[in-house]
Amino acid sequence: MIAAPDFWKVLTTPLANNYHPVTIWSLALNYKLTGLNPASYHWLNLLLHLANTALVFVFVRRLTRDRFWTTVVTALFFGIHPMHVESVAWIAERKDVVYGFFYLLGMIAYLRYLDRKTPALLGATFLAFVLSVASKPSAVVFPLTLLAIDFYRRRPFDKRLVLEKAPFFAVALAAGLLTVHAQRITGAIDTQTWAPTFHKVIFAAYGIMMYVVKLFAPLGLSAIYPYPIVGHPLGWEYFLALGILVVVLPAIVFLCRHNRAVLFGIAFFVINIILVLQFFTVGQAIMADRYTYLPYVGLFFAFAWWLDQDLASRAVGKRLQILLAAAFVLLTPVALVQTWKRCDVWQNSETLWNETIRRYPHRIPDSYYNRGHYYYQDAKRFDAALADFNEALSIDPKVAKTWVIKGNLFVDEGKPDSALACFDNAVRLEPKLESGWNNRSVVRFRMGDLAGALSDVQRAIALNPSYRDAYTNLALVTGSMKEYERSIAASRRAIELDPTHPEAHLQYGSIGVGLVQLKRYREAIPALDEAIHLALRGGKNPGGYFLLRSYANMGLDERVKAFNDAQEAQRYGAAVDPAYLKSFGSHIEGGGSSPMSRK
Repeated sequence: MIAAPDFWKVLTTPLANNYHPVTIWSLALNYKLTGLNPASYHWLNLLLHLANTALVFVFVRRLTRDRFWTTVVTALFFGIHPMHVESVAWIAERKDVVYGFFYLLGMIAYLRYLDRKTPALLGATFLAFVLSVASKPSAVVFPLTLLAIDFYRRRPFDKRLVLEKAPFFAVALAAGLLTVHAQRITGAIDTQTWAPTFHKVIFAAYGIMMYVVKLFAPLGLSAIYPYPIVGHPLGWEYFLALGILVVVLPAIVFLCRHNRAVLFGIAFFVINIILVLQFFTVGQAIMADRYTYLPYVGLFFAFAWWLDQDLASRAVGKRLQILLAAAFVLLTPVALVQTWKRCDVWQNSETLWNETIRRYPHRIPDSYYNRGHYYYQDAKRFDAALADFNEALSIDPKVAKTWVIKGNLFVDEGKPDSALACFDNAVRLEPKLESGWNNRSVVRFRMGDLAGALSDVQRAIALNPSYRDAYTNLALVTGSMKEYERSIAASRRAIELDPTHPEAHLQYGSIGVGLVQLKRYREAIPALDEAIHLALRGGKNPGGYFLLRSYANMGLDERVKAFNDAQEAQRYGAAVDPAYLKSFGSHIEGGGSSPMSRK
């Protein structure tokens, strides 16, 4: 989608279980500039994070009306905290830095609106919110954050305030429903694992407490923090977290009931973290570093506020101030060192998942799947990849995608029987997994079972009518069955779905094959022209396409063109039948030369 983004498709199609068109457009911009070179993606992520750090500075300064330490400490630790490395270093998490950018712009615009009451500034706030929620659905809580700002600024809760926020809540509701729908249809929301409500409350409490702990002690960080093992009793730490939260949070709220700044900071944190506290079980992680990207602004604000307070006459308050100042001083080198280390961990998939596996061995199937994927696709270490896929399946044998990638590995190793068994398991576990059906079609085709291959690829297309790879396989299968019209139509559909695909020359070549077989030579030549052009541009060998075009030209009695194409095919190493070359004779009227004279 980022290679050739269609505006309407990006705007209306959920991707990777979420709806985030603005993020997709930002990635498409990177692709337009540098293709798949990762450097530009990382640089843009970093620049956006630096911009967000500056925006946090501006926001806190305007919110507090120039409280120095509150502003500096909040912005500093937003910028350097190791819990934020994941949001910046992980290219696929671009949505954090993009949504954060517009979210912060929206809050700054709202503060200006509160000072000036200009409708244009409220409109700017709304526009920033729409762009933020279109970057990551987590921004749906933005209207609640605006209410928290109203509380901090002591705005009365009246009819004007309600009408002012109505459009924000309408957009938030629509975006929320769209996101839940997208995650449900893709199976991202687990309605079975840890289903009891009491467990979800415990996990939410544990998440909140661990996020607070890791703010001051960012140690033991991981790409995934797994749930407790299903069927095992929960550890004492989960109940302790619930107990602390039930006792301490109300106590803090009561003691600070007259301190709107602290209450605002707590509210900001809770509002912006609540959607990721796993009341809906999504994925295999009970918490994630990236979830703190904006919520930590609230906690830093609430703690740093005390550094600017004049507490000389209050002994308890002065001791608290000194304690917090010491904590932030000590946290600075710890945060810098840990951030450096986390960036090193995020070098590549191997370093990332090695660290996760070392921290949680034999616990997280995705960590073995992801490392195995790296070994398989990037490092070409098939034995290591197979060991990781087997380990992932030993932890959870019901994950269809692991059976699919293991089957793909067996295909590449030339073990069709083993691959077929893997794909059988995949489609049995997840009958709606189109890649399972499509890949099984490939194996059946290679084993000579054309009817079975056709049945499987048709099932894949029925499940996903926009599945490009399935159409390329359908063209191959139907072409082998001499159903050339169907083969041509399938190739045309594959091109239509992704005209800029790096392997599009194969589809144009397939169209050329079908048209030559149907003796529609004049139609075949433009398709083969395009196949040759794309192959040459992509550094592929066009020899076969030159030979096909030679046949098409021969069919049109264009003997000179046919002979020249045959020579080009031979020059590129295509196997040209000597009898075919001999049929041209030693000279061609109007030009050409014998193949032996070409160097």
